[in-house]
Amino acid sequence: MQTDPQTRHSRALPELRFSLNLLYMGRLLLGMKSTSLANDDGIDAFDERIEDVTDELVSTELLHEAAILAGDILS
Repeated sequence: MQTDPQTRHSRALPELRFSLNLLYMGRLLLGMKSTSLANDDGIDAFDERIEDVTDELVSTELLHEAAILAGDILS
């Protein structure tokens, strides 16, 4: 069994993935709601936050990969 090397960015990755999954679930539930509460403002707020967390996740994954390539691995 081969595991990814641990870097200082490794701890943030599962938290960001979990947060993104929760946001997607909230977006799904809000989209399923047929009342006026599920208006464009609420959906747009979710979409903006999903985009922010996605950007943060991608940048953290890139930093993690760069740390691996640079040999900045935790013991």
